[in-house]
Amino acid sequence: MNKIWQQLQPYWAISFQCSRSYKIVYSIMFVLFFLSYVLITVTMFKSTDPMHIFKIVLRSLADSVLFFGSSHFFVRPYLKLNLLKHNQFGWPVIKFMFASFLLSLVVVSISLQWAKFDALGKLDFNEIKVESPKHEGGNLTVSMSRPMMVLVAGINQSIMYWIFALSYCFWQTLVSKRQVQKQMHEAQLQQLTNQLNPHFLFNALNSIRALIYEDKDKAAHAVTQLSELFRIHLQAHLKPSSSLADEWLIAKHYLDIEQIRLEQRLTIDLQFDDSLWQQQLPTLSLLMLVENAIKHGISPNPQGGTLQIISCRPRQGRWQLQVNNSVGSSQAIHSTKTGLANLRQRLALSSPNHELTWRKTDERFELCMELDDDQNPTR
Repeated sequence: MNKIWQQLQPYWAISFQCSRSYKIVYSIMFVLFFLSYVLITVTMFKSTDPMHIFKIVLRSLADSVLFFGSSHFFVRPYLKLNLLKHNQFGWPVIKFMFASFLLSLVVVSISLQWAKFDALGKLDFNEIKVESPKHEGGNLTVSMSRPMMVLVAGINQSIMYWIFALSYCFWQTLVSKRQVQKQMHEAQLQQLTNQLNPHFLFNALNSIRALIYEDKDKAAHAVTQLSELFRIHLQAHLKPSSSLADEWLIAKHYLDIEQIRLEQRLTIDLQFDDSLWQQQLPTLSLLMLVENAIKHGISPNPQGGTLQIISCRPRQGRWQLQVNNSVGSSQAIHSTKTGLANLRQRLALSSPNHELTWRKTDERFELCMELDDDQNPTR
């Protein structure tokens, strides 16, 4: 007995593991099936008695529960644990068709048996009357023996199970395809995120190397900042997107290192909208933009410059992150725009609605990321 239960337990357990979308679709299908069953049965019996119609509704409800219950607790677990799990569609399909036919015979027998209860008004389908116009001879009565009725109804029920199985397999195939596409996108995003690591490490160590010859105490403090930066960075880069608050925390540690090195040559202007801290953007994107601004715009200039970071909501449903920096065209280091191309690709993978634009003048480089607002604005 225990061995039988161990074999049946996975089928029982998986019956209670279903997604929200499955519950919604299944409920809608149940209602449509029930209403169709009532309409067909009322038409067949052609009764206007309210009590008899109530019994028809009760019978239709019982049969609908029996069909959908057996589909959910028997057909669906077999599909998930055998056909879909192992992608086996040869002999297992034949076994499924035979097993579903046996299940149909059991379900039909139960349905015909409780149709004889007085509470259901003996809604027996053994004799079906088909009305025809009087000039064609009047009504036609088709009688079936009980075994023949069970066989015919069982075949019809089997076909319904097969239709359910085909629909469920097709739906699961679509769901699996979307999951694979999502995983591929996440893998691409992760690969692009990891490409930023050597670039980030090189810039940070280069800054500390310059400090060692200028001020050992500042260099030691910068190493402390770098260790804290790496502690946060190792946790952050494992996910494709992060909140603006987390992105700023990483960028701030990097700016603290650069502030030690550049001192008064680096001016930082922050204009953050407090309602946007939980908005999502590609991981390490703000750090990359800050690095580019320091490396290509501010650090090469003897006079230094200003780094400006602005988060705002220009219109309903959208928000912006702007990173602007002053530049000196004669001293600025040439940029290959590799980091920006990387970021544009990551934004495209995240959503087709995300935008990345920039423009450069003789004195200023302005970059703007405009993204979908995934939260309700704070009023």
